[in-house]
Amino acid sequence: MSFAVPDVLARKFDKRFTLFDADADDVLTKDDFQTAATRFLAAFGVPADSPKGRDVLAAYASMWNALIHSADDDSDGQLTRAEFTAYLAGEEFRTSGYAATAGRIAESVLIVCDTDGDGQISFQEFAAIPGISSLPEAERRAVFDRLDTDGSGQLDISEIHAAQRDFYHSTDPDAPGNLIFGRL
Repeated sequence: MSFAVPDVLARKFDKRFTLFDADADDVLTKDDFQTAATRFLAAFGVPADSPKGRDVLAAYASMWNALIHSADDDSDGQLTRAEFTAYLAGEEFRTSGYAATAGRIAESVLIVCDTDGDGQISFQEFAAIPGISSLPEAERRAVFDRLDTDGSGQLDISEIHAAQRDFYHSTDPDAPGNLIFGRL
């Protein structure tokens, strides 16, 4: 069954597609996910063959496997924007797909971003995340402060998951999580 994806979700899913599309060829492939993971690790100086690196690579591979299994409507081994968007907007992702895909990536990424090992992400650690690091300083601070829902000055995994859920599920154009991957 096909349905119209609300505009705010369509814009967010388009942003996420573009971030995953490492070679900018307007389709997603396994190589795009491998490259996206490798680029993320490189931004933090984490070797791909380290335990943290292997975990991030496995998380991205897991998301790719879930996507290609569930969203590749024409079984061509790649995903178009339309297939990607339809899956993210669909019931499977909304009910169980997040935990196995984006949620898994969030947890592995937190470990890499948490450079001091305290289990939380400081503003400085957050500001180094690709997509966030390109924003002006004042905007990075504003995004961080919106995501820091408990006002602790740190982001913990529950706040990261809440932000990701906002990004992937909320139709509220002002939801804090809409900014987790930078401006739409």
